[in-house]
Amino acid sequence: MLCRRRSARRGRSLPALLTAAALATALVPGCSGLGALAPPSPTSTSAAPSRAPVPTPEPAASASSEPGRAAAIATDGWLEYVSTDGTASFRYPPSWTLDAQSERFAPDADRDDVQDPYVRWMDSATLTAPNGQQLLAMHDFVDIGGACFDGAVPLEVLAVEPSQSTSLDGAQAVIATVAIDFGSAWVMGIGVTAPEFVAHDVSCTFYFVGVSSEGGVGFGTHFQLGMTDPLWAIDSLDDARAYMETDEYRTIIEILRSYRTH
Repeated sequence: MLCRRRSARRGRSLPALLTAAALATALVPGCSGLGALAPPSPTSTSAAPSRAPVPTPEPAASASSEPGRAAAIATDGWLEYVSTDGTASFRYPPSWTLDAQSERFAPDADRDDVQDPYVRWMDSATLTAPNGQQLLAMHDFVDIGGACFDGAVPLEVLAVEPSQSTSLDGAQAVIATVAIDFGSAWVMGIGVTAPEFVAHDVSCTFYFVGVSSEGGVGFGTHFQLGMTDPLWAIDSLDDARAYMETDEYRTIIEILRSYRTH
């Protein structure tokens, strides 16, 4: 299955290194291989996320009104992150560690044949839980795409709920918890993505990506969910569902619920 690229730029001329034809085509869900300007997928060599509840000072679980929807927890005293250009924000517990970076991205700066050079802030932010595991990352990006060389494998959508942000096609995004069976192990992922990506039961990878007024921005446990991630490898879907009952999972979901793009 050959996959085509989708650009996440908005309202700017295209640099020579990305053709208009390539950027105009739609991304097929479940394609491996990132565009040259996409951020790397966050990686970790630590053990799998803790399956036992992680105590924090904030959680106060309440009943969930929707089947499959994680119970809400108290967020009093949470801190807020806002990207440099103000187009993305989220809240997080003070017991978690935020590492944020920002730089100007101007691929057309040295060109004299572009009347309106493409320039934007490229922000990134990672969140590390009290146990020392980096569990969430937000990245601005320009382009995604690639090819699916090894065929599709089972995709299990474990939970979906609406997000207060925007998907790549301009529709309302969703917060999804998914798992992919790569044969040797299931890999679990949680993040903000497009509704079209969770409308399939097979895939070869999975993108947690969306868009702001300035362009592409991804937020989740991964940018691209792939097979080489020991942190999120699980033995079975039962393990994934057990993790979804923990306070750590509920905290991740609450952070994603607070995520806004402008």
